[in-house]
Amino acid sequence: MKTGQETIQSSNGKDQIYVKIWQPEGPSKGVLQLIHGMIEHIERYDPFARYLVSKGFTVIGHDHLGHGQTVTDQKAYGTFGESKGADYLVADVGLVHGFAAERFPNLPYYVLGHSMGSLVLRNYLFQKPQPLNGAIIMGTTMEPAAKMTSAMLLTESLMPFRQQAWPYRVMENLVFGQHNRRFQPNRTTKDWLSSDPQQVDAYLADPHTQFHFSLNAYRDLFLLTKKASDPQLLQKIDPKLPLLLISGKEDPVGHYGKSVRKLAACLNQQGQRNLTVYLLEGGRHEILNETNKQIVFHEIVQWLESN
Repeated sequence: MKTGQETIQSSNGKDQIYVKIWQPEGPSKGVLQLIHGMIEHIERYDPFARYLVSKGFTVIGHDHLGHGQTVTDQKAYGTFGESKGADYLVADVGLVHGFAAERFPNLPYYVLGHSMGSLVLRNYLFQKPQPLNGAIIMGTTMEPAAKMTSAMLLTESLMPFRQQAWPYRVMENLVFGQHNRRFQPNRTTKDWLSSDPQQVDAYLADPHTQFHFSLNAYRDLFLLTKKASDPQLLQKIDPKLPLLLISGKEDPVGHYGKSVRKLAACLNQQGQRNLTVYLLEGGRHEILNETNKQIVFHEIVQWLESN
């Protein structure tokens, strides 16, 4: 196996995005591009990427603006930009896609988005992206437009107080406040991520996962969610594109499978012809870091090979 790092210029015109590549020594069956979630980074996907390489796939992924090794100034953690941050996140996926398609031509190409990355991915699919053989939407949600509009208005109302600490506590409680409720008695604040205590402890000990989102970034997150959940925009996804919706049955982000089934029903209604839904028994939010993650790894490879 070979690994490499690259940087490419972000769509914002000023930042350099950190890109990680994992590839087999020999020929590759296809390319899977990874889009990571909120307050994490691409290096956390290393075990999954190595598994895919062992099955003959090339894997590429980047650290979003405000995340991981794309950040050069500590103050930039958790920020996408004063404005247009949501647009930059989506456009950067396209830049990495173009870079990878050029580097690894004539190979089947797939994209996987997890959590916030799944929302970025759906927004990307609305734009008629470059040729794709399939998309994997993981750890996702579907939220009412009114709820997201209210959340955006709340964020705007807190902007005058952004130099103080309390608005961030308000936002974190709004987004994450109920996630741990199902897993009481709680060992940590992040029990909802995985039923594997070692994975939860690794997340809590990782210096690249211990920052807070800016208010602008929360606004961008709510905008991405609102657009990703819009039935009219969902109609823009190519009905022939193979889609895999995969999440944990115990994932609070997807309302314990309800949001995933709702999204699947909406896509089916709009004529999506090649849709697979898989809900992992006992799986919490990060199914790639679950105790039974090998089942997920296997399911994804099976799906890639069948498409």
